Amino acid sequence: MPRYSLRLATISASVLLIWLLWYTLEPRKTAYSCRTFKSCIGLGRTNSYGPSLTPQSQSEDSLVTLRDGTLRYQRIASNADPSLLILVLNKDGKSWSSDFRSTPRSLYDFLDLLAVTGLNISTVSLGIWTASSEQFRNMQVAVDRLPFARVAIYHQEDTSEGAAYENRHNPQFQLARRSGLAKLRNRLMLSALQDEEHILWLDADVVELSPGIAPTMLKHSASIANAGIITAMCHQNEMDNYDKNAWKLASPELLGSVPDDEREATVAKLVATRVFVPELIRGTNDSAIVPVDSVGGTILLIRAGLVRQGLTFPHYNIVGTTWGETGWIGVETEGLCYAARELEGGGCYVLGGGHHARHTDWG
Repeated sequence: MPRYSLRLATISASVLLIWLLWYTLEPRKTAYSCRTFKSCIGLGRTNSYGPSLTPQSQSEDSLVTLRDGTLRYQRIASNADPSLLILVLNKDGKSWSSDFRSTPRSLYDFLDLLAVTGLNISTVSLGIWTASSEQFRNMQVAVDRLPFARVAIYHQEDTSEGAAYENRHNPQFQLARRSGLAKLRNRLMLSALQDEEHILWLDADVVELSPGIAPTMLKHSASIANAGIITAMCHQNEMDNYDKNAWKLASPELLGSVPDDEREATVAKLVATRVFVPELIRGTNDSAIVPVDSVGGTILLIRAGLVRQGLTFPHYNIVGTTWGETGWIGVETEGLCYAARELEGGGCYVLGGGHHARHTDWG
């Protein structure tokens, strides 16, 4: 082989080796689509759980079309008695997003995340709503990787409620987008909930959870009578506070009624004075829990008893509502605590210390 060709082959091999090492030696402990040589070249996938977590040997599967045209796939394990329902909304394959030095994520990555939560998966139900027929088919195969007590997957084509995904951070579209999300959350929650004691919402593009975060939430909910709604700090690699829907009011005058002509100024004052999670939990330890007035939805635990009392996600600004018009703030998760305040056990809290969820970088 000529010297030039040998040198070119050596350089090419070196570039390929560096590329493989770059993607397979990801230092983070989160599951990605490309962490091993086999998974990177499409010959297999990595997972974060051992052989003890195998699919239920006996289960009942069903695929039905509901009266409104929604498709529902359901798998129920024999003797299933789940205490926790995990819920996630999915628009399409892009909803799983991508992350630092990783290939695009998928449901498999999300399932890997659930497998390392410290939860007993055999006591967990999983509910998913997707607008993608392709995702719906793939999900039916993917969920067999874990022995959930019950799985309910719903598919209905996108009705275009709310803003397009690419406009999700544009303030002009926020009210319409979040109103649509609230309706979808309610539909999934009310459809999937059976006899579970708690509901845990997770965004599809959450890629990392701090160790023990879910069991800690459940422990607080069981031991603190008013802790019916619990969230946690959410960040990105380069953003300390990603979920800015979780906060505490700082101005006492915001607790009173607001004249119609002062609504815009009141919203501005709330935005300028509210206290976000990083400041609220500063100096606390992992056993702490801090009251909040609003929560986000990236990770959110809700005591199912609140839903049975009538709690849902407001699909309009609920704070300051009159017979003549909607309120001035409080749509979707931001209005959840307001709606729950008169219910038994309807207090809102955030975990302290180092508990956190990490969101993808691209989202």
